Amino acid sequence: MISGRTQNARPGLSSRVRRLARKLRRDKAGLALIEFAFSLPIFIGIGFYGVEIANLAITQMKMSQIALNMADNASRIGTLNATLGAKVINEQQINDVFQAAAIQAGAAGIYQDGRTVLSSLEVNESGGQTIMWQRCKGTLLEDSDYGPEGTGATGTSFQGMGPATSRIQASEGTAVMYVELTYVYQPLFGDMFVGERELHQEAAYTVRDARDIGEEPINNVSSARQSTCDKYDAILPQTSDAEIASAQAAADAARANDMKDGVLDGNAGSGDNKGICSSLICFRI
Repeated sequence: MISGRTQNARPGLSSRVRRLARKLRRDKAGLALIEFAFSLPIFIGIGFYGVEIANLAITQMKMSQIALNMADNASRIGTLNATLGAKVINEQQINDVFQAAAIQAGAAGIYQDGRTVLSSLEVNESGGQTIMWQRCKGTLLEDSDYGPEGTGATGTSFQGMGPATSRIQASEGTAVMYVELTYVYQPLFGDMFVGERELHQEAAYTVRDARDIGEEPINNVSSARQSTCDKYDAILPQTSDAEIASAQAAADAARANDMKDGVLDGNAGSGDNKGICSSLICFRI
C-alpha cells in the first residue's frame, strides 16, 4: 500500500514542477533588477572617472588663476619713495604676494605640493633682457625654466621669458613680473584613472606704476623668511618662529641621518632621491 501511494504521487509532483518551470520562464519581474546589478559597476566606474577628470580640470584652472593673480599682485606692490618719485619694493611685500596665493589655493597646498617662481624681467645695460631678481616658494625641487637670478645680466643673448615662439620681453624703464607655478596633482582615486602629475602654469604682468628697477628688493625680513630660490620651503608670513626652528631641526636631523654612510643621497644610505624634506623645509641634493 505504501509503494502504491508513492507511485500515485509521482505524476502529480512532476506536473507541478513542469507548471512551475513554465511559469518561471514567463516571469520577467526581476529582469530589470538583474540587468541593473550587472551594469551598476560600469556606471559607478564611469561616474568616478568623470569626477576625477572634472577635478583635474578644475585644479588646472585654479592653478592658472593663481598664477595670473600672483603676477598681477606682484606688479602692484611697492611703497612710494618721495625722493625717487617711484615705488620701491621689499622682501615682506614679496612674501605677502606668496601668502595671497596660498590663501587663494586653500586646501590645495601649492607650496607643500609644488613650487612657485617669481621673476623680475628687466632690461640690462646692453639693452638685452635679464632676470634682475627672482624669488621662490615651495618644497618641490623645481627651478625656473628660464634660468636663475642674474640670467642675461650682460649682452643681448637672453631673449626673454615664455614659449620660444612668443617670448615676453620687458620695455626700457619698466619690468615684467613673470610667474612659473608647478603643482603636483594628487588624484582623488589613487592611480585608478589618472596618475599623479605635475601641472604647470605661467603668467606675466607689466609693472603698473613707476618702480625703482635695476635693484634688489629691500631686505626687511630675517634670513629664514627671505624667499630666495636657493631655499625649498613653505615658510609664509604667518609661520611662527617656533615652527621654523622645529622644521629646520627636523631637516637637519634627517640630513645628518642620511650622512651616516658618508653619502648624501636622500635615502639614509640607499636609493637616489632628489632631496631631504621635513614638514616645511627641503634640501636639494
